[in-house]
Amino acid sequence: MPEPIIEIRGVKKIYRVGVETIHALRGVDLCIDAGEMVAIMGASGSGKSTLMNTLGCLDRPTEGSYVLGGREVSNLTPAELAQVRNQEIGFVFQSFELLPRLTALENVELPLLYARGKGWGWAKRRRELAREALDRVGLSQRMDHRPNQLSGGQKQRVAIARAILSRPRILMADEPTGNLDTVTTDEILALFTRLHEEGQTVIMVTHENDVAAHCRRVVRLRDGLVLSDLPAGDDPAVGPILHARKAAA
Repeated sequence: MPEPIIEIRGVKKIYRVGVETIHALRGVDLCIDAGEMVAIMGASGSGKSTLMNTLGCLDRPTEGSYVLGGREVSNLTPAELAQVRNQEIGFVFQSFELLPRLTALENVELPLLYARGKGWGWAKRRRELAREALDRVGLSQRMDHRPNQLSGGQKQRVAIARAILSRPRILMADEPTGNLDTVTTDEILALFTRLHEEGQTVIMVTHENDVAAHCRRVVRLRDGLVLSDLPAGDDPAVGPILHARKAAA
């Protein structure tokens, strides 16, 4: 049986902006098992981005418990949280977040610059790992290209390679196909599916039902609460897309 890699109970997040109090999360309960591929959906202001930041240890909850891989996140020091973000969670963003002056290989290698290891031997190993990651996403022929020499899909593949470089337990993607055309979107989603099939836990924030249909489970938020948490085939909006795909196959 898969074991939970993420367990959050009664998580609240409150922001204070001047005299205004914003309840971004109002008591969220969520459990995600290792190896799942989950879509987190919701309209603007539903709390999905806040939940993503919380799950990614980019922000601490105001109240509630978050257990990540058996450890209570609230007990971790800032240095320990930084280590979690560097080694246990890989992030993929809509805007790619690549440094324009670096090659694809150098962009992928960046996270390991903050990991332990010194000297020529570590630098060589770091480069080898970056090459392996780019090969996994099908970009072995574009390692020396800079971002302005790559297509949108290739840039996102570089971003994914960087995210999986340290073999993180969790891969978090925030609207990863938002800047891509339909054909490229399908290619990137196929890559996420392959990584999931290889055992990678994938959590994807999206507002598109077609994208969520590539996941196995759909969690919908509204007003800072979980509105529904269903297998993708049972979701009222995503299920028909999956059934149509099966019928057309």
